[in-house]
Amino acid sequence: MKIEPIAFESLGVRSQATLVETKDVRILIDPAVSLAPRRYGLPPHRIEVDTLVELAKKITEKAREADVLIVTHYHYDHHDPGYVVPKEIYRDKVVLVKNPESYINPSQGKVRAPKFLRAIKGLPKEISYADGKEYRFGNTRILVSHPVPHGADVRLGYVIQVFIKDGDSSVLFTSDVEGVPSEEHVKFTLDTKPNFLVIDGPLSYLVGRALTEDQLQVSVKNMERLAKSGLETMVVDHHVLRDLKYREVLSGLYDVAKSSGVKVTTAAEILGRETLQLEAKRRELFAQDNSPAKIPRNLASLLRIDQEG
Repeated sequence: MKIEPIAFESLGVRSQATLVETKDVRILIDPAVSLAPRRYGLPPHRIEVDTLVELAKKITEKAREADVLIVTHYHYDHHDPGYVVPKEIYRDKVVLVKNPESYINPSQGKVRAPKFLRAIKGLPKEISYADGKEYRFGNTRILVSHPVPHGADVRLGYVIQVFIKDGDSSVLFTSDVEGVPSEEHVKFTLDTKPNFLVIDGPLSYLVGRALTEDQLQVSVKNMERLAKSGLETMVVDHHVLRDLKYREVLSGLYDVAKSSGVKVTTAAEILGRETLQLEAKRRELFAQDNSPAKIPRNLASLLRIDQEG
């Protein structure tokens, strides 16, 4: 099994796009990318926009190679109706999506999910509401969890987690659970016992606003439990990498993982690259070069033309 992070916070953008390739099938999870519209009161920096364009192109390229595309929920860093990544990536694919009609908050259920499904209508070979279901492609098994809350606050909606197994190799993609703050989030990992875990980590940079200090500590403790559950590798990225002090936040996890023989890493480190954290360093970027930028309005069209060309 080959597991390739495509776009993550440690690579400079908001995303969890991940490609999983087995002997039977190529699966691209959450093929989307975005930027924080404001951070520290600042808009995106030119370097962030340039990085987003580069990674949107890579997502588009990898989607062309994939057989199955999975959308775990309807936040714009996880799905795209054609704003940044061209909707044509869904053409002739098997598409597994979070059920838009149950366990979903109003903004996703009434606006985003319907807009997305209208945008890709007629493109996929097959669309399946994946919540709680199992799929097989040759000897590759895809098991999808029942919906779990997007972190500690159900007002942010629900996500589906994805477990993929091929022979003795297995990976679990938690989606946005914000560092497994409850037993409901922990259970799927403990039940499936993956070798490789891709997890997003808590929103530590928003303590006091999006979560309490107690919720943060519970999340980290639960991540430590997962590190002792038989894992070999744990990619911790996405939300927690928006915090410049993420290593300090996760210090207990690093200690537990080391004693348990588990490798804890970022997506960038897995790829042998520098961990960028461009959003978290936005103030620093503007101090060095005051260059605000906007995502090109026609980016998806440009990428589609480029791919067709």
